[in-house]
Amino acid sequence: MKYNYLLFSVIFLLGLNSCKKDSKAPGSSASIVGKWLITKQNSVLSNNGVQISTFTDTTFTAADFVEYYSDGTGYFSMNSSTGPSLTEFTYTLKGTSLIQNTSSENAGTPETITSLTATNLSIHAVSTVPDPNTGGADTEVDDYYYTR
Repeated sequence: MKYNYLLFSVIFLLGLNSCKKDSKAPGSSASIVGKWLITKQNSVLSNNGVQISTFTDTTFTAADFVEYYSDGTGYFSMNSSTGPSLTEFTYTLKGTSLIQNTSSENAGTPETITSLTATNLSIHAVSTVPDPNTGGADTEVDDYYYTR
């Protein structure tokens, strides 16, 4: 009888332990909404698949940021020699696809969120830019890294 009671107690405790609620997946509460300070930009410029130039910029200040609001609007600020410039935009976010539209560019460039945590955001963008030397177009690939 003593062993039956002990066996029942062990089975009961194991059963209780297996009924624990699953914890949230890491990063599941991460949101793009909020202010993000840019920390790094990698850019590659190419023409017809031939790399023309590449650069990495890490010389950003607190005036270089992007801020997303929950209503689909936001601002980005870039520091310049005359001070920061603030530009308003609207955005749509579907999964990892992000499109930002400004008044000067009605059809925004599709971007991909490559990483999003509570404190870090990385965005990959591919765009076509005018080539001032040939009058044609070049492809610019940018990777942006942000932190809160």
